[in-house]
This record gives sequence, structure tokens and C-alpha cells, in this order.
Amino acid sequence: MNGSSRMKDLLIVQAFAPLFLILLVKFGKLETIGLVWKFFRTVCRSPYETLTKAMQHPLFATTVLELVCIGWFILSLWGFWKFTDSQNANLVSQGEALKKIEKIPDAGVTFFTTYVLPLAMDDLNTKRGLIVFCVLMAMLVALMRKTDLYYQNPVLVFLGYEVFRFQFDTTQVSRYQETQLVGITRRPVREGKSIKRQEIADDVFYICEENEDKKNVKGTDHGFDS
Repeated sequence: MNGSSRMKDLLIVQAFAPLFLILLVKFGKLETIGLVWKFFRTVCRSPYETLTKAMQHPLFATTVLELVCIGWFILSLWGFWKFTDSQNANLVSQGEALKKIEKIPDAGVTFFTTYVLPLAMDDLNTKRGLIVFCVLMAMLVALMRKTDLYYQNPVLVFLGYEVFRFQFDTTQVSRYQETQLVGITRRPVREGKSIKRQEIADDVFYICEENEDKKNVKGTDHGFDS
């Protein structure tokens, strides 16, 4: 079972949003706006000639990078909206509870320093540099899809979400029994309390307590280990 593969892909895109925001600030040039407008205005009349001239322009790599950064950031915002919206619509309640809750420390920081900062330091305003960057990004996205590293999402951590490992104390799903899983939450989750969940992948869930919408639970009550 692949779980919500679409949500997983959106969280992967979102995890790299800080990288593309940094690159946009680092390499963005206002003059490329005019170049893009000129390109789309003339490409329909003479596509081959326009494309050839565009590829020979000294700002070609920078312009492509800007467009990719803007597109990626917009997709990240849409992905976060879908993620928050799904928390109200797709939660499953089966009277389950958790045990052995252990917070994963510095998950977002590890992802940021390992994957975001090194790529942000690369020289990407050349065609060769842009090609190398695209190959590296393709390999990283493929790695994220094959593993559960995407839960170390710096954007979610920045927005107040927490990541933790857990086991189900009570569940009717046999494959979850006595299996260590990963949870993402924005509210305190305590051992033994009835929970609602949404499966993001086979071993990663968005989780909240069953009664979190009925009362305010203070953050000091959660079951995370210090």
C-alpha cells in the first residue's frame, strides 16, 4: 500500500521550498522579466529563431532558474494548503491510541543543513551549473520518494509541526502492530489517548488527539521525551 502518494509528493516539493526561495533571492534579476515577456511575445511568430537566440543569451540560465524557482514556490504553497485542508477532511478515527512516543530532535535542521544549504551555495547562473543542479534535484527527489526522509520537512518545523516516532498501543490494522512509525502533529499527542490519523505513506502519518478540537490541551502535557 502506497498511502497518499500525492500528499507525499507535495510534502517533498514543500521540503525544498526554502532552497528555491534562497536561489530566487540570490540569482533573481529584474531585467529577466522583460526578457520573458519579449520571448513569449515573439516565440509564436518565429519559434526556432526565438528559441535559438534565447539559448544564446547570457542570462538564459538565470532566467530559466528564476522561472523554476517561482513555479516551485507556488507549487509549495499549494501543497501546504492541500496538507492543512486534508487535516480537516481525511482523518480516520478507529479508537486507536499510541505508545512509546519519542520526539525526533532537529529533524528540520538536519534536512536544511544536509540538502538545502549545499545546493544553495552552487554556481547556477551558467548552463552547465543549471544542468548539474537539475540532475542533483532529480536524484534527491527520487531518493525522497523511495524513503521517508521527506518527513524532515523544515517548512513544517518552522510552522510549528513536530515529528515523532511511535507505536500503536491499540489498533485493528495488523501491519501497524508493534511497528515503529513516524507521526507529524501540530498539537500535543499523549500516550494512551484516542487519536485521529491520516496516512501519508506506509509508515508516516499526520496525527492528532481525538478531542483536540473540543478543548485546549497545554503543550506541557504531551508524551514526547525531552
